[in-house]
Amino acid sequence: MAMEVRDSLEIAHTAEYLNFLKCYFRAFSLILLQITKPQFQDNPEHKLRNIVVEILNRLPHSEVLRPFVQDLLKVAMQVLTTDNEENGLICIRIIFDLLRNFRPTLENEVQPFLDFVCKIYQNFRLTVSHFFESGAAGVEDVKPVNTSTSSDQGITGTGYTGPVQLNPSSRSFKIITESPLVVMFLFQLYSRLVQTNIPHLLPLMVAAISVPGPEKVPPHLKSHFIELKGAQVKTVSFLTYLLKSFADYIKPHEESICKSIVNLLVTCSDSVSIRKELLVALKHVLGTDFKRGLFPLIDTLLEERVLVGTGRAVLRH
Repeated sequence: MAMEVRDSLEIAHTAEYLNFLKCYFRAFSLILLQITKPQFQDNPEHKLRNIVVEILNRLPHSEVLRPFVQDLLKVAMQVLTTDNEENGLICIRIIFDLLRNFRPTLENEVQPFLDFVCKIYQNFRLTVSHFFESGAAGVEDVKPVNTSTSSDQGITGTGYTGPVQLNPSSRSFKIITESPLVVMFLFQLYSRLVQTNIPHLLPLMVAAISVPGPEKVPPHLKSHFIELKGAQVKTVSFLTYLLKSFADYIKPHEESICKSIVNLLVTCSDSVSIRKELLVALKHVLGTDFKRGLFPLIDTLLEERVLVGTGRAVLRH
């Protein structure tokens, strides 16, 4: 039934949009907040939640939606903070689009998002341990996975190892990668949030980019390693964005940030887009007084394998 609603969502682009919201919005909210629970394995309940979140993401942001915006934002925040990575990523898009399109009315709803961002950065080292250290403990708030659901029954054939496990959004490099852009937007929009949040958030971000990750990456963990470095580089980009406008906050961390940038160039995977973003961040630092933090590291920085990278794709670019 949810799939049918999703597949006929063209109604939201007609004069019936308000009636559609009046009929369905409460049902969508109930499904996500009461009828179903966040799932950490791929099963029918996860699919239902995922389809409903997808529908909410596709609602046109016209004036018709305005009376529902506060409730929609609360639903998206609840899903983001408690659900799995797949649904969390969609909810970040919902939150960003709502804040962008209905900005004046939502200032009071912004702080919970920033609190969540602080939490995932607080958990950053534990997240790295979870993925790359054998026997490592998981992050707080990770729900235990029940592998004996009724959805498993009737699956036959050799090689079946149970349902696909889904990563909690509170333990996700992908969620961390998407967060700095939203935070940057919020700081531009609501300057008073800077003074109250930067003193807490900044040290957590500086600590996160300094986490080295594993020295040797087994092939089956390569994608997680690329996600780790992508999250760290996105965080570096955010920190260099703060350089010009909020230099006083960054100043105490100058040496640590510069050291982390060079270490990331050394350890970064040969992903062209990740290295390119890191080099842009380095260029920003070189254009400010913070370049002093790079002086002791200049020998390492000027090594070709560090600055350019070693992969064929990187060398081609």
